Amino acid sequence: MDYLTVKQVAELKKCSGSYISRMIRDSKIDFIEKINLCNNQPYYLIPVSALSEDLQAKYYKQKRTETGIMPEKKQPENSAETAFKYRLSGVSKAFEEFSETERLTIRFWIDKINEWLAGRSDRKDKTEFDKLFVVHQKYLHPEIEISVDILYRKYAAYKNGCYGDLIDKRGGWNRGRSKLEDDSIIWQSFLSVYLNQSKPNIALCYRMVTAYIAEEPPELVEEIPSVACFRRKIEKLPFAVLEYSRNGEKAMKDHCIPSAIRDKSDIHANDGWVMDNYTFDVIVRQDDSSRKTRRLYITTVLDVKSSVLVGWNITESPDSNSTLDALRFAMLRYGIPKRLYFDNGREFTALDIAGEQRNRRVAKAKKGNIPITIAEKLGVELIFAKVTNAQAKVVERIHRIIKEQYCTAQYGYCGGNVVERPEILKSNIRNSTIETEAELRQTFADFADNIYNVQSYGGSEAKYKGMPLYKVWNTSITETEFRKPNKEFLDLMMMRNAGFQKIGKNGVFINYHGEKIWYYDKAETWKHIGKKVCVRYDRNDPSVVRLYDEEDRYLFSWQCADWLITRYFDESKEKLAELGSGQADIAKQIRQRAKELRGKGGLTQKDGLRYLSIQNAGKFHIQLPKNIIVVTTNEEFESRMAAGLENITVDINPKRMRKNAEMRRK
Repeated sequence: MDYLTVKQVAELKKCSGSYISRMIRDSKIDFIEKINLCNNQPYYLIPVSALSEDLQAKYYKQKRTETGIMPEKKQPENSAETAFKYRLSGVSKAFEEFSETERLTIRFWIDKINEWLAGRSDRKDKTEFDKLFVVHQKYLHPEIEISVDILYRKYAAYKNGCYGDLIDKRGGWNRGRSKLEDDSIIWQSFLSVYLNQSKPNIALCYRMVTAYIAEEPPELVEEIPSVACFRRKIEKLPFAVLEYSRNGEKAMKDHCIPSAIRDKSDIHANDGWVMDNYTFDVIVRQDDSSRKTRRLYITTVLDVKSSVLVGWNITESPDSNSTLDALRFAMLRYGIPKRLYFDNGREFTALDIAGEQRNRRVAKAKKGNIPITIAEKLGVELIFAKVTNAQAKVVERIHRIIKEQYCTAQYGYCGGNVVERPEILKSNIRNSTIETEAELRQTFADFADNIYNVQSYGGSEAKYKGMPLYKVWNTSITETEFRKPNKEFLDLMMMRNAGFQKIGKNGVFINYHGEKIWYYDKAETWKHIGKKVCVRYDRNDPSVVRLYDEEDRYLFSWQCADWLITRYFDESKEKLAELGSGQADIAKQIRQRAKELRGKGGLTQKDGLRYLSIQNAGKFHIQLPKNIIVVTTNEEFESRMAAGLENITVDINPKRMRKNAEMRRK
């Protein structure tokens, strides 16, 4: 069915567009409402069948004239014979029954037939001209299929009014073209459904688009090609566009955006270490006597140059303490690196590890209250990976190796998801054949040093090809400096800090696993109340803290003040006695020190004021300036003493007035 716009109907009816719009508003004419995809504004289409018969005939006469089709005529008697001779369908369809696309095809062939007839009319060698005409058309239109026989058949169809035979149903004239133009509503509707991260398949999208076209622009239904046409056109779309639209931003960056090719030839062992966390795909028991199971985490430390696994820490939770434990273990074995390449997790961006470099929001809130970080004390530069850029971290590859080579060999292997989970796992858990935590720690240590670190080098540097990973590290470390720390130094440098705080009457405190722990020294704390200090503590033994001044100079070591903590109700007499004894002892020290500071001086404050008065006697003097302006008024001032009232006095007693006012209020 053909549809016309409001403007086209107005031109056909020879009236204004507002008149047609008014007819639509008053529902005096059939119409369908559409939405313009460009500006999201509605517009109206009027079916040709809704017009009067005269207007319909006028419209199709104009279309026939534009197309070049001869006026309608009766079917010739020899139409069946002609159809058989030229392999035509012999069916004459009304012009109105063809779609707009088919009309364009008909017009194309009518133009070619008229051009051919005009050229051969003055030629004596018409058969030879027909061959030349066909060759010329193949040169002008290489995409169409044309021959002398096809030309004669098209002419017979045109002459006998069989316009349907001018359309090559086998894709001759329009081979190489597609009904799915890039800007067509059909193709755009299909893409809007298909390019979706829910990843619908092509067949489902085809069904949805077909249903949509049938409801909204039904005149386009006959132009919808087969599902195979959509499949072929999808294959021509750029892979990057499909990856982004159906798999998301990260997949597009991982598979389509070029990444940096990192050259390791100019770096050495310990120039940089990479750290990350991984969840073991292994379920373990706590110990031999327990049936309680759980999964553990590992914090891994990898040398960038040699890919040696220099250190690790297996933990119940991958927090900042696990990060420091893994680093301490690696540094005791392989020395201190120059750089650390971190992820953006909270376990790597803790304020006392990264400082202002990564914890900018917290650092801004604690401006001027951030002590020197652990990385700064160790002289290590921190580098943080870009968010969602896992390809930049080579440590991700060792996690895959750990899973494929180590985890799969354990009885408690559970896989990374339900699909990977082996069926025998339930039986192993039920029979307690899965590993314990202690076994996991021991077997992984054997795997790391005796299997992974002795495998062949697979990097890009040819001189290390075939060499074990540990030998790559040994060879490269001789070409650079090596900083080897001792255990005591690392324990001191890797102490956690609670930031700067002022010493209060209860001393100083740290927050340890959500609990506030106070520290006090009965001989020193009261002397330094109000002093700003940095509190550092051992993450594995928080019984003692070390205090440093603002320039990171060591001051004191204070013990945990358990004697300060009492129960809210029902506290024991012994605990209260201990608290009272401590308070009395501190108060005694303060009084004694105050007495010592006062000494034997006999000057009192009253004497001090008297001596000040004697010292400044005679100094006070007011001197008036020479230029004095007298301030007067022209208003005469009458004496309040009227004649005959000079001897009358008024007694004003404020005490009596207050008493009278109080009595009135009562």
